[in-house]
Amino acid sequence: MEAVLKFQQALIEDYYKQFIFSIDEDEVDFSLITNQIIYRDKEYLEISPADIQRKIKYLIADIKPLYLNAISEVLIKLSNLNSNVEKLNYLNYTIQLYSIPSNQIKKDFFIDNEDSRYYSKFDVGDDIFSFADVYKALKATGKSEKYKYDYLNFKFFVIRTKIISFLPFSLFSIVNSFINILKKKVIEIQEDIEITETVESKLKWNGKASHLGFLIGQLAELEYINTPVRPNGEINYTLFAKEVLTTFHANTTESTLTKYLNSATEKSQETERNFKKAKFNIPHKKEVS
Repeated sequence: MEAVLKFQQALIEDYYKQFIFSIDEDEVDFSLITNQIIYRDKEYLEISPADIQRKIKYLIADIKPLYLNAISEVLIKLSNLNSNVEKLNYLNYTIQLYSIPSNQIKKDFFIDNEDSRYYSKFDVGDDIFSFADVYKALKATGKSEKYKYDYLNFKFFVIRTKIISFLPFSLFSIVNSFINILKKKVIEIQEDIEITETVESKLKWNGKASHLGFLIGQLAELEYINTPVRPNGEINYTLFAKEVLTTFHANTTESTLTKYLNSATEKSQETERNFKKAKFNIPHKKEVS
């Protein structure tokens, strides 16, 4: 599961750390710095929104091949597993594995929420505040004298928020796409299991389709079994054939079986002649009752 685990690790990575530098670092390119922030109770310098946007572009480009490799590895693994039960166990385990980054990324959506790994506060002089603090002040009074930020400053922080939030939203879209592919495979395998179980629960017919149709048709005509009928009282042979094939696993189709069930057809009469040659006879139900 090398590719699967590598992709999962890439999704769970805390990428905000790539947008900030410790204030104590010796070599910092201050031309890239826009904000001084508090992140997890420590002081950092954050690069500009434009540089963050550029980094996000590269990060997503790097994750795409990991996504494709993980899908390929899953499909190869499934092809090498013998039973459907093994395949389902593998898929469900992998889905569970990816629920970890999926749940965390959803928490990251709103970067001004403390549950987000992208949450930070701005450090401006003696003031430490969050984007939400400024927003609440501006919404209440139309200005934010307490935090010394006017409408233009507020627009800057809105842009910053949109740019940074784009990363967790993109990562969630990627992981959700991956999980949906796995879930579709689960549905396919479950349907295959249901079909197999249905076939195995049927009686296997070893004779020809003509034998099955003629014999069941005879049992119907001799009143041993009830048949589906049309509104005019005539036997509905199409539905009759369908019901027969829900009981018997035979190498034939409903259309073909219909012709043998109906004793008025040429195919049924030909089969009847063969049975008569073998002196085959079924008495009417009343004769043996």
